[in-house]
Amino acid sequence: MSHQRTLQKATVCEGVGLHTGRPVRMRLDSAPPNSGVVFRRIDLPKAPIVEAKPGNVIDVHHATSIGKDGVEIRTIEHLMAAFAGLGVDNVLVELDADEVPAMDGSAAPFVEMIRKVGLRRQMAPRTYLKVKERLVVEADRRSIQIVPSERLQVIYTMRFDHPMLGEQSVAFDLTRETFVREIASCRTYGFMKDVEELRRRNLARGGSFENAVVIGEGGVLNGDLRFRDELVRHKVLDLVGDLYLLGKPVVGTVIAHSAGHLLHTKLVQEIQRHLDLHHTAPTRNSVIERWARPLLESGRPLEVAPS
Repeated sequence: MSHQRTLQKATVCEGVGLHTGRPVRMRLDSAPPNSGVVFRRIDLPKAPIVEAKPGNVIDVHHATSIGKDGVEIRTIEHLMAAFAGLGVDNVLVELDADEVPAMDGSAAPFVEMIRKVGLRRQMAPRTYLKVKERLVVEADRRSIQIVPSERLQVIYTMRFDHPMLGEQSVAFDLTRETFVREIASCRTYGFMKDVEELRRRNLARGGSFENAVVIGEGGVLNGDLRFRDELVRHKVLDLVGDLYLLGKPVVGTVIAHSAGHLLHTKLVQEIQRHLDLHHTAPTRNSVIERWARPLLESGRPLEVAPS
């Protein structure tokens, strides 16, 4: 796929914020080539915008939030994952509150919204970020690294502090089909023992059995898991969304050990740092290479049609 893509037409959903608990209406609309993912707060005077990019990340505690000039957009990672997984390059996201709706706690409702309205090609080339050297970020016993490869691959391991969960590991070649089939429907999760503390910190106020996997001492409290290893798959979903802060698909293999949003975004910022270095000193060897394929003929159909 060589063209940039945007939505065929606008689509709307309503829900509550996972952490604020406030009702929110979200509208997704098409956007011009090279604009990327842009959020607009229509509930505020002059409807200010916040671009989804590494420099606008302001909080990574239990979610990824961005902000600019005092305007905040909270918990963007599941929506960003849907954009990344379906190949949406340019989109305007309008919100009448400060948090993206939680929906069912996964990216699947957003994927369904986008697939229903469909995508259209734009006459601008899609640029990829290809990793040429290993990059590593570590903190305590947690780590994340990206190494060169010919496509986006993810190997993710989580060790859960729960006797019934233990350690979970997954590995995926992240094509669009794999994302939709294996990752998009995996829900966020929480432990009952943590709920009181989270709410004391003004977090998880919109969390419920309808938008999260809830785990008690004896295991999952609200029905069956969608996959045996749904929890670690959800971490892959978060990673896909966080990587898309770079605004372009990444080509490389990511290896993560108990990482989470903090290390995801630190890796994103490290990739951006190398891009900025190469921009200011183009003669130095590039750790991250930008490349684009030639545009397809304008008459060729899109690979993904509305469902």
